[in-house]
Amino acid sequence: MKKILFAAIIIISAIASYSLTKPEKKQPLILYGNIDIRQVNSAFRVSGRLENMNFEEGDIVYKGDILATLDNKPYVNAQNQAKAKIEQAKAALENAKRINNRKQALCKTKNASQQDCDTAQANQDIASADLQYAKASLDVAETALEDTILKSPADGIILIRITEPGTLLSAGVPVYTISLNNKMWARAYIKETDLGKVQIGTKVKIYTDSATKVYNGHVGFISSTAEFTPKTIETASLRTDLVYRLRIIVDDADNDLKHGMPITIKMAQ
Repeated sequence: MKKILFAAIIIISAIASYSLTKPEKKQPLILYGNIDIRQVNSAFRVSGRLENMNFEEGDIVYKGDILATLDNKPYVNAQNQAKAKIEQAKAALENAKRINNRKQALCKTKNASQQDCDTAQANQDIASADLQYAKASLDVAETALEDTILKSPADGIILIRITEPGTLLSAGVPVYTISLNNKMWARAYIKETDLGKVQIGTKVKIYTDSATKVYNGHVGFISSTAEFTPKTIETASLRTDLVYRLRIIVDDADNDLKHGMPITIKMAQ
């Protein structure tokens, strides 16, 4: 009986010793953040009356799609005027060349003063410069005419249709806000005490409340300066704690991820 009791004590001691010495399993570092999508406010480079808008909110657009157009009549008129000035400048240059050729011939036979010859040459040079200026003005007019057509800068989704046809727009006033598809990431914040647990390239898992899919990602940016935790971010610590901003690149993003969507990020320590 004593031997059985002694053996039981040894076994219990061994189990207790193993429990104390067994290495603890590392718990994943959990962060909270929001999906952040690149956006662009598409606007015309020229002013004018908005004529057409071709997309609604939620529509998918591709790079080069015509988003909207301005009334181009004033710009067509400016282009025609620039073309007419080129023809006018060409005629003036031809006339200046003829006069200069005659004057230079007379100068060679001493039948004209050198001053007259210099003036004729200067007038030809001025006429040539005027032609170049007219051609440059045509380039400007053609560029302005092309800018009455607003094209999508990249693939994306229309988030906001800001204005409507008939509006008089100044140059640079946004017409659409577009969510770009080329890259999607999340903003998250980490306490200073956990900062040493992440590095650029650290792999993470991304979870949302509305989808069963688990997304893969990696740390793409770590801020070098601390800031106060934004009110929209929930952490286990007080909101007044100083934290560091992280940018988590989503490697397999899809249309289920929306701008501002809250997410949970897990990374192994």
